[in-house]
Parts: sequence; C-alpha cells; structure tokens
Amino acid sequence: MNYRETLDWLFGLEARGIKFGLENITELMHMMGNPQESYRSIHVGGTNGKGSVCALTASSLMEAGYRVGMYTSPHIVDFGERIQIDGVPLPEKEMLRLAEEVRDLSCTMAEESIEKRMTFFELTTAMAFTRFAEMEVDWAVIEVGMGGRLDATNILNPECAVITRLAIEHTEYLGTDIDQIAYEKAGILKRRVPSVTGASNGMGLETIMNRAKELEAPLKVLNNDLKYRLIETSLEGTEMEILDGPRLFSKLAGGYQAANMALAYMALNELRLPELSDELVVRGMRSAKWPGRLESIHHSPRVILDATHTGDGARVVAAELSNMIEGDMILVMGVLGDKDIGEMAKAFGSLCKRAIATSPRSKRSFSAEKVEEALRPYCPLVERVDDVGNALQHALDISCPEDTILVTGSLYTIGEAKRWWDAQQGC
Repeated sequence: MNYRETLDWLFGLEARGIKFGLENITELMHMMGNPQESYRSIHVGGTNGKGSVCALTASSLMEAGYRVGMYTSPHIVDFGERIQIDGVPLPEKEMLRLAEEVRDLSCTMAEESIEKRMTFFELTTAMAFTRFAEMEVDWAVIEVGMGGRLDATNILNPECAVITRLAIEHTEYLGTDIDQIAYEKAGILKRRVPSVTGASNGMGLETIMNRAKELEAPLKVLNNDLKYRLIETSLEGTEMEILDGPRLFSKLAGGYQAANMALAYMALNELRLPELSDELVVRGMRSAKWPGRLESIHHSPRVILDATHTGDGARVVAAELSNMIEGDMILVMGVLGDKDIGEMAKAFGSLCKRAIATSPRSKRSFSAEKVEEALRPYCPLVERVDDVGNALQHALDISCPEDTILVTGSLYTIGEAKRWWDAQQGC
C-alpha cells in the first residue's frame, strides 16, 4: 500500500470505535519486544493543556541535549505530527514500514479471537513506542489518548506522571461527574512514581490525591507546592514567573499557558536531572512549538488558527482574545457534530462583527447551515461558505489590514485551513 492507502486503512479502523483495556496492547507490545521499556518516559494526562505541557516538556529536555520522542494526538495537517523525534515528524517512509509491521501482527492476533481486533489508537501507539526504541531516544513524552486508566498508553512505567487541569468531557466513556472522570485520569499514577497535577479543589483534585496516597506516589500540586504569576500574554506569547524560581517565556499565546508552563516546570524538576538547569528550561520553553493554539499565521490582516472545540475552551479563548485583538474580528467556524455548538457560537459569535459558517470534510461535522443557525443569535452578520478553504479566502477578501480573522471550532477545521493556506503560499 502507498501512503494514502495506508492512512485510509488506519483511519478506517476508527469505525471499530473506542475500546478501553490494556490486554490487547500489552500482548502486541510483548510480540514486538516491549520497546517502551527501552527509554525513560513522562506520561501526560488530564483534560486541558495536555499537548502544550508535552511540547514544553519535550523542548526543555531537547535543550539539555537529550534525544526526545513525543507522541500526541490528533494531528493538524499530517499523520506524522503525532510521532516526533526532536521535533521532526515521522517520515512517510517510516510510517509505511511501521504500519505494515503492526498490521501483520494485529492480523495474527485477530485470527485468534475477534476480541483481539486492535483499534486505531492502539496501533498508532504501538507505532510510536516502536519508533522511539528504534531511534534510541533518551526520553519519550507521551500524551494520553482518552481517560488514562485503560488508555493504550498506560502500559508505560514512567519516571513522572502529569495530570493537567480537569473538566467534564467524554461523559459516555469516563463518567458523568468530575470525580468519576478524575478517577479515570488518576489511573496513570504508578506506585511510588513522582507525579504532578494542575487539578484544583472541587475539580478532581481530591480524587487524584487519594489515589496518589494509595499508591504512595509523591504528588506535587500546582498552586500548593509551586506558585507562579502571569506577567504578560499577547498573541506573540506568554511570560510568567515561578515564585522563587525563573522567569519563563513561551511563544504559546494565552494566559492559561502560564499554568501549562508551571506544570511542565514541576514535572521537569521531579526528574532530578542535574544537567537540566533552569537556564536550559528557560531556553527550552522559549523554543517550544505547539501549532493550532492561538497560532498566528499572518499579520495583516491577522489570521489566527485555534483548535478549541468545547464550550468551556471557547469561553476561555474568547476571553483571551477580547484583551488581545485590536480592530474587528471575522470568525470562520466549523464544528463537529458531537460538540456543544451553541456554547461555542455564543462565546465566539459575541466577539465578531461578522462570521462565516463552514464545515470541515468529516462525516461527523455539523453542516455549515447548522453552524450558521447557531451563530445568528450572537453575530450581526453571518454568511455560509461550505468549504473551509473557500471560507478563509472569503474572510480575507472582506477583511481590512487591521482586522483579525479567527479560524476555529475543531482540529479538522484548522487542519483544512492550514493545508489551504500552505498551498496558497506554495509550501
């Protein structure tokens, strides 16, 4: 199979749905020689900021001279973004080879029992773990896919577990209240392994603390064991200070990134690496990249891509933008059908002078017409353009140099916008 055919096969496995459990991934990794045991790892779970914490942590370790693998999901433009080594995405040739290897082994398992049919995420996790071993990474920074306790990544024996701020999400899989969700997230804690969390009182912290106590896992809590203050945030980045520690800057925009920077700093400290000085962490966080999160790709007019896809996230991002942007805002929004489109429309629609409703190419997407209906109560002028690239082109056509164009609503939406933009720039 060629690259496109292999991607079609892999993503076709999503039709099997989400299957929690560690039995199949454990068996598959045993067949592959348990590559995940050949390097040290940091396991990152939670709800908000997982990817940012991964990027900040990995970049800091790289600055100290380590070879670092990073596994995150989903991708924005290309599958290879999910599996990176020292910031370089997985090459197509290597993706083809790894996919063939895991496909052959998974077929052997499936022949034994239908219960052993592997999911998309299990196989991509196996590909990542194998690639990191092949390339002899020193550290792997691994993001949980969903939940934690029964997530395929949870076969790791990490040096540190990180749980970011929690929120209600994936209730059909993780539970309907924050304590149930926190219980699943706390499943990545390991006996006597250091851990850090950004969870807060009343939002899962008590559940995490109880689990850590049961496991005798040393737990550091943001704002209790380490305090920080936000100095300044803009579309150019975020500056913050660790109290009794260094001042840090990241090109990741948004005041909420200060908490992610502080959490990454806590995790790095728990590794007790003598060669990882505060000076190197400062440099590492400054060079960290995490695209699609208040990412500016053009300056006149300002074009921002943001992957926000929940009502809670939309409110946070809208509040940030209201303090950052000058001039008028034009919204380009496309949303997947299982998301809270009403809350997202309310948060973003109230900010803009006009909006363009669109729909990414996914069977799960709301139609552009549905997005238009959701936006009309909040934005004075709403138009509909079905294709994301055409919607962004229309936004550029009607904009003034001082305007801001925000493309948001889902990773699919900003992925299509980024591909269209790169094609226009000849990339």
